[in-house]
Amino acid sequence: MFKKDFPIFKNNPWLVFLDNAASTQKPQYVIDGVSDFIASSYANIHRGLYSLSEKSEAAYHRSKELVGELLNCKTSEVIYTYNSTYAINLIAQSLVISDVLQAWDTVLLGIREHHSNVLPWQVLAERRGFKIEFFNITEEYEIDRNDFDQKYNDKVKVVSVAQVSNVTGKIYDVKKIKSKLREDTFFMVDGSQSVANFPVDVQDIGCDCLIFTGHKMMAYTGIGVAYLKKEWLKKLVPMIRWGWTIEDVDMQWHTLIGNSDKFEAGTPNIIWAVSLLKALEYIKSIWGMKKIREHEQKLVKLCVEGFSKFKDKVEILWPLTTERVAVFSFLLSNTSNFNSIGERFSEDNIAVRCGGHCAYPLHKRFKKSGTCRMSGYIYNDESDIAKFFETLAKIA
Repeated sequence: MFKKDFPIFKNNPWLVFLDNAASTQKPQYVIDGVSDFIASSYANIHRGLYSLSEKSEAAYHRSKELVGELLNCKTSEVIYTYNSTYAINLIAQSLVISDVLQAWDTVLLGIREHHSNVLPWQVLAERRGFKIEFFNITEEYEIDRNDFDQKYNDKVKVVSVAQVSNVTGKIYDVKKIKSKLREDTFFMVDGSQSVANFPVDVQDIGCDCLIFTGHKMMAYTGIGVAYLKKEWLKKLVPMIRWGWTIEDVDMQWHTLIGNSDKFEAGTPNIIWAVSLLKALEYIKSIWGMKKIREHEQKLVKLCVEGFSKFKDKVEILWPLTTERVAVFSFLLSNTSNFNSIGERFSEDNIAVRCGGHCAYPLHKRFKKSGTCRMSGYIYNDESDIAKFFETLAKIA
């Protein structure tokens, strides 16, 4: 139904693209919208008192308005970055230089986190002397509540967790985690694998910060988003600064402005912000995130049925249940070489991803060196899933 909107498939008619957890393809609407903006309306924003600059600024802020609608937050609480990794680094550094996170404090993470939610904290911990703890998951890939309760003590100042695992596709109840936290605990949610796949409401979650990236929801690479609650916008100061982040500058001092712009140092990624605007407009045109979720659930059901036929030959990370996004990581019992499996899929023009998926602690928890991952999105259909399982049958 939706595949016709994506020119990549017209130009590659045999392609079965099942690597959407890494990055999604772009609809013609986004491609044309960005091209038209560059050709007719592009200029630098902020302080440009001419029509092109005003048009560019209007498009930039309109994209933030749609992000606000998407997350149920105020436009003024939306910060643009370059991707999820940059957003987490930006917020982590701000917590440190704002003295929210100090020596002897603790940052509590899930063992299932993507490296982008591990390494920034490790780098800062080495230099500032705070501690990092990981709460475990059970053999059924659920959060180990007892382990969390034991490790969440008075020293924990930050809890940062993914809403969806990029390896297993499991959706975690981050709202329940929030219910266990003290008011003085900064709660950040990595929405990289959730915001693109189903409706996410930051007010309902109650998080202080949520990050996601545009390229996983049909925008271009180079645009990331951090929602930061108003109270924290006022409290935190940015690591990186330039002209637009300040209110005044003198020879020996400067003062910062008080809104989200203070976190957007340098000329912003205007063109890619427009790509996110167009992607969100496209999503609205196909009846929104609920439609994406509805379509993905059909794909999930097909995949669960397909994998269930290979119980003795294929090992799936996380039980075969439909309560997930369309992400499945697997290994074959007849080989430990996951790269060779990926190459075999490639021979049949099927794109999957193989490796540790930037989640080595999770793989080590279950004694795996890596897995193959297939992940569907709005343009995948029943024939794509059928072709995937045809090839899997040949390999297995």
